[in-house]
Amino acid sequence: MTALGQAENPAEALTKVHHAHAKEEANYTATLKSEPNNANLYQQRGVVRFFQLKFTKSLADFDKFIEMTPSREPYHWQRGLVHYYAGKYKDGRKQFESHQTVNTQDVENAVWHYLCVSKIDGVKAAEKLFIKITSDRRVPLKEIHALFAGKGSERQVLDAIKAGGPGPAALARNQFYGHLYLGLYFEAQGNAIKTAEYIAKAAKGYEAHGYMGQVARVHHEWLQQKVKNKEVKP
Repeated sequence: MTALGQAENPAEALTKVHHAHAKEEANYTATLKSEPNNANLYQQRGVVRFFQLKFTKSLADFDKFIEMTPSREPYHWQRGLVHYYAGKYKDGRKQFESHQTVNTQDVENAVWHYLCVSKIDGVKAAEKLFIKITSDRRVPLKEIHALFAGKGSERQVLDAIKAGGPGPAALARNQFYGHLYLGLYFEAQGNAIKTAEYIAKAAKGYEAHGYMGQVARVHHEWLQQKVKNKEVKP
């Protein structure tokens, strides 16, 4: 809401988000001049650079963080995401395989690994190498895993979101994860229309979903940039 009690339109709200992230980046950069050995500053600047779709610069900061704290590399799934957006799919695959060693039951990690492999060798190879996950209880990630494994369907994911009559907060969370990963699934399959549809749904209300909510917003803006640059059809 604005000071006059009027609701901001999405464009105005997004502009404020961009300005806030740019200000954060500038603050981290200024602090790094006096604290060049502070690894966490590189990590945090890498995050806000990613949030601004500055993928190359974000990756440089994450790489610097890992150089300074090499023991954190297996845990750095955020770096894997930036590899994907920066088009460095082999490095992304390696990062998600490393993360698997410290986080063995995460459907999201398996999916992002699939996405990187699909860009390198195609969806059939990605399906063949898809990481098996058995104990991720988040809804609807069991159905998402089955979908990427070639054993499930879009309808099963959508049905799982509403199964059991979840309350408003749980339903919103289920819808977010379902829509985000359906969008990513159809991106891998080359279905630009369904990709845009589901990613747009996931990006709506992204603020409520933490880091992955930001990923949905970033992906939505990234797709819009591609349309604007005529890399993909609207």
